[in-house]
Amino acid sequence: MNIGMSLREIQSILNTPEVGPEELIKCALGMKTTEIQAYCILVNAGPQTVQDASDTLDKSRSTAQRLLQNLVEKGLATREEELIGLGGYKYVYRAVPPERLRDSIRGTLDRWYERMTSELEDLPQRIAEMGCDPEKAGASTG
Repeated sequence: MNIGMSLREIQSILNTPEVGPEELIKCALGMKTTEIQAYCILVNAGPQTVQDASDTLDKSRSTAQRLLQNLVEKGLATREEELIGLGGYKYVYRAVPPERLRDSIRGTLDRWYERMTSELEDLPQRIAEMGCDPEKAGASTG
C-alpha cells in the first residue's frame, strides 16, 4: 500500500467485498484514476505520442504528457524517440505488459508485508515510547 494514499482510502479498499484491478493498482502503486486510464490506452491502443494520448484522454497536452511521464517513472511505460522527417523526432510511449504490472504490484505487496510484520513485532515498545501506559489503561477499565 502506497504512502500517497490516506488511511481512510486504504481502509475503504480493504473493506470492499471484492477488490478489482483498479483498486489493487491504486492501492499498491499509488496511482490515480487518470494514470490508470492512460495505462489502459497504451495497452489497448498501442504506442501513443503525447498528442495521441491527449486526444484519446480528452485532456490538455501538458496533462497527457505528465500522465505518461508518471507511468514511465513508475515503470509502467517506456518512452522511445522515433525519428520523423528532416531530422526531427517525437516521443512514443508504450505500456509494459500487464504481467510486468502484476509483478510490480506483487513486489510492492511483499515489501509492504515484510515491513508491517517487522513493525508489528515492536508495536508494544513503540506504543510505550508514545507515552501510553498500558497499566493505567488496564486500571481504568475495571
